[in-house]
Amino acid sequence: MRRSEWVTRLWVLSLLWVSPLWGCDDDAADGEGGAGGYGDAKVHIELLDRLHLADVRSHPASGQDGLTIDFGTPSQAKYTVGDWRSGFLRRGVSEDATFAYVGKRARVYVPVDRAEALTVRVRLRPYGTRAVTPYVNNTQLQSIFFEGGADFQDVSFDVPAEHVVRGENYVLLAFGGSVAMGGEEISAALDRMWVGTRGASPVKNATVRRKKVKIDDEERDAVVTASPATISWYVQVPPHAELGFGVGAAKKSEGTAPGKAQVSVTPEGGKSAQLFSGEVGEEWRNERVDLSAFSGRVARIDFRGEAGSELAWSRPVVLTKPVERPEFDAPKNVVVLVEDTLRADKLKPFNAKSRVRTPVINDLAARGAVFEHAQSTENWTKPSVAGILTSLYPRSHGARTQASVLSESALMLSEHLKAQGLATGAFVANGYVSDRFGFKQGWDKFRNFIREGGSTEAEDVFSEAAQWVERNREKRFFLYVQTIDPHVPYDPDSKYLHMYDRRSNYAGLVHPRKTGQLLVEAKKNPPRLTFSSSDRRRLEALHDGEITQHDVALGRFVERLKKLGVWEDTLFVMTSDHGEEFSDHGSWGHGHSVYQELLHVPLVFHKEGVVPKVKVPETVSTIDIAPTVLHIMDLPALPNAEGRDLGPLMHGSAAAHPPVAFSEFLDERRVAVGGRYKFIVRGNLTASMFDLQADPGEQKQLALTDRPIAARYMRLMQGQFLGATNRAQWMQAVQEQGQSHETQDVKMDDTLKGQLEALGYVH
Repeated sequence: MRRSEWVTRLWVLSLLWVSPLWGCDDDAADGEGGAGGYGDAKVHIELLDRLHLADVRSHPASGQDGLTIDFGTPSQAKYTVGDWRSGFLRRGVSEDATFAYVGKRARVYVPVDRAEALTVRVRLRPYGTRAVTPYVNNTQLQSIFFEGGADFQDVSFDVPAEHVVRGENYVLLAFGGSVAMGGEEISAALDRMWVGTRGASPVKNATVRRKKVKIDDEERDAVVTASPATISWYVQVPPHAELGFGVGAAKKSEGTAPGKAQVSVTPEGGKSAQLFSGEVGEEWRNERVDLSAFSGRVARIDFRGEAGSELAWSRPVVLTKPVERPEFDAPKNVVVLVEDTLRADKLKPFNAKSRVRTPVINDLAARGAVFEHAQSTENWTKPSVAGILTSLYPRSHGARTQASVLSESALMLSEHLKAQGLATGAFVANGYVSDRFGFKQGWDKFRNFIREGGSTEAEDVFSEAAQWVERNREKRFFLYVQTIDPHVPYDPDSKYLHMYDRRSNYAGLVHPRKTGQLLVEAKKNPPRLTFSSSDRRRLEALHDGEITQHDVALGRFVERLKKLGVWEDTLFVMTSDHGEEFSDHGSWGHGHSVYQELLHVPLVFHKEGVVPKVKVPETVSTIDIAPTVLHIMDLPALPNAEGRDLGPLMHGSAAAHPPVAFSEFLDERRVAVGGRYKFIVRGNLTASMFDLQADPGEQKQLALTDRPIAARYMRLMQGQFLGATNRAQWMQAVQEQGQSHETQDVKMDDTLKGQLEALGYVH
């Protein structure tokens, strides 16, 4: 076989096969998956399709175990933060290995069940370095010197028990030199890392692989453990869930006892429960077990094979009850409203304790679908709105900085709907969502009130939008409205201010038209001014007054649409681009942090007879708005959208994808929110986790070791997403090349700077 054929073959194998234990690589066969075998239950998660996300541990006869990390394959990302800032470079393949090149520092995050002494073995090929110094949980260990030659070699080091923690352990490999290769400084090529109990040795010639297995004349798609091993999947268990699987002896050595198989579930914060245990012979054994006791919880599902046979686990799946989506007549029109700078907890549908009066929004929410946990993709306007209108994450659409321009190659919802024959109009009061920054794409009418010198009051923005509707009401239309009233400067009419602060003798720092500059000064490090409790009371009263005043203007707009005869046939979507901080975490305004006061935004869909009256608890993203609109409107999907249709969630069906939303802040922070947990990684790779259910204000940072299963789930979700080459297919092991739009920077002239500074933006 020629070398080129070997390279091609090994690369394909690296995509199809997951986590070999220490030893040689067997062939893998692609499984067909497919439906059937579980009656009328709905398959929620095909675990075989997530084999690259499973942790795989070997079990030597002594009962000790070891975890293998295989670099250069799809399974790598969950251990390396998706290669984001962790020192990992491009991947490669040779005749006997898949590998990843690394620079002078390689960072790996390893889950460990017990705080005990470990042995770590690394198979690598050094380049330009004679030694590596390992660190475990920031403790330096003895340096290791390499043997001569340029081939792959094994190096090992022991880790004392006092340096190991239960849960996630941070392993840093620091190399002493590097060479320039392909424009990168490379210190080594890493093939595998094995982490096991001190004194244990990796199992030879053992793999876990997906292949077609024929047992008792029946062939199935299965994952095969060629030696005693445990395969662990981490999932967020949906309501009414079951676990289905088949198991059989793929190969039984002559004279050995029947194989033994076990399945257990360990929820975060709970005890492990054994769901199945039994002997396995040379025929398929089919099982379905109840998972409803773990509904809504993050859990680890362990499939364990004991000594005796080579076990095959056929089509392991998480099942839910099927939910039929009712038929409906598609609405004629759609209106999307983005109320700028509105955090979700200011509204009663999202926070029953809120004092803010918004009867119009409350009524729309009571008659529609309320997504209780919608996340913005960014903490300020431009990248967030670009995500809403393109259904792309910031790293895909590229409009992430103050001067960046949304590329013409990024398809906007307006362009797509115009191509479907809809009239399109945009009425925007934020200077960042303007022609200068690339947002004037696909609109029949585009009006930016900041750029064109008009009034930015919601009453005036809605008035002009309604006039456009009147001119286009005979057509099918898409109207986008972005108001800015809750944004600085906070300056509501006095009657709305007095709803929340009736003081007539206030004489503090806060003046309505100066609130933008005041927040800038208060955000300085160190602050140039400090608000007193009286000032804070005034600031929040002004902001809350703006929200109520906006609600009044929204009510008039809705009434106008009703009088024009279009409301009854219009899908109405209400959301925000980001929130606002009032010293929740020691700062003010927005654009500076990734806490929930900036990322948790309201999201409501309303259309009588089409959208059900429901509260949806699953975590969703604002990039899901466009795909959902298009499905409800019965129009073709937005090509290459990275969001997903939320319609099934509205009707009570479990999400087809993990209910996880991702946000970011420039190149410094990456956020994943899944269920009750929020996971933040900073540029230096320090991680924070919060329990949003117990601590919605994010005041108590959790130790990852206190929530080992939840932390592992969030780490692997985030790593898989950050390592994706196609964020529309981020869960898949094999992905096509996704979108990445090149952007240019606009020249920030004095006029543009002045318009943005009036909104409190400082350059």
